[in-house]
Amino acid sequence: MATDTQRNFPFSSIDIDELVSVFYRLSDCIAIHEVDVDEWDAIVDTRVVWWNKHYEDIRTKKVEFAQSMMDSYFEPHIALAHVSEAWNSGHSLQLFQMDARTNGHYLHDGDASTSINWQRLGNHIVEVSSDLADFKEIQRLLNDQQTLVALAARKRAIAVERERIARNLHDVVIQNLYATSLSLSVAGRRKDPETQESFNKAISAIDEVISEIRREILHVESRKASPLRLHLEDVLIPVLHPTGTELELLIEVSELPEVIEGHIRAVAIEGASNAVRHGAASILKVQIARVERNIVLTITDNGRGIPSQVRLQNGLHNMRERAESLGGTMEIHSVQNIGTTVTWSVPCRGCLPTALLCTGCAS
Repeated sequence: MATDTQRNFPFSSIDIDELVSVFYRLSDCIAIHEVDVDEWDAIVDTRVVWWNKHYEDIRTKKVEFAQSMMDSYFEPHIALAHVSEAWNSGHSLQLFQMDARTNGHYLHDGDASTSINWQRLGNHIVEVSSDLADFKEIQRLLNDQQTLVALAARKRAIAVERERIARNLHDVVIQNLYATSLSLSVAGRRKDPETQESFNKAISAIDEVISEIRREILHVESRKASPLRLHLEDVLIPVLHPTGTELELLIEVSELPEVIEGHIRAVAIEGASNAVRHGAASILKVQIARVERNIVLTITDNGRGIPSQVRLQNGLHNMRERAESLGGTMEIHSVQNIGTTVTWSVPCRGCLPTALLCTGCAS
């Protein structure tokens, strides 16, 4: 297989490491071609100059540097037509059916529909092939995300409307009721005892209504979501919603510096993703609290636990690096089939605690 060195890679003006790292992370089949033209500048063939492992694995014959498309592709004239279109217009999309006819060229199980994107990049053509089933799944996930965004927006709109109603009840309705009660009290003094008693009962009823409205306002205020809570819900609900995992969110700080909040959102997303994808958790608890001079993020789940050999790999390693970059620490406590607790702690000056605990759950 061609290496990803500067010598063999065709894009001298592009950040090679970044581009190749992106290609290697993709599960698609990727190949980069150099075009062959005739004396009239018409494309007559291509030569592969770079490919990833997925591209190599799907082909029945060994892939070699400078391999001809005309000699190695099934229906190469069709592929070459798409190459020409991409060369002239920048892009071409080919829908390709792999079936019994293609067994001599590609490894596959039964029939499979594949989309092939031919993209011109500088003086080369990039070929990216992906299973349409994967594309449809991605499209479904995108649609789900759009639905979740709409639900989150609706939820936020309802919360704002409740707060507006609470303000109106306090600023307008209660004041009007007070005024009515005072008028009845003054008017009742000029009446006979029996009428005055009726007035007093009406005043007591109004006072009870005022008390009830106040209780409702306090309830709305206690449920009022802080910006930090809204930000966390916005990023965590899309991760947990497809699995039905319940979220318990407890926030014990009023606000955080922007840099710490950004890290907390990223760590919470990674922790939630690990809990549902690898741990199959049904409950995720996320708590943010101030402990002495530190801000402590605790992520607890009831999943399968984390095997010891993977505790410092990939996402978990990134979570720890984020803590250490702020002068903090991260600890992992995991018990098989019981669950995992990640304690992420960073120092923070000026982070104010609040007596109001924002609690609730969403799924």
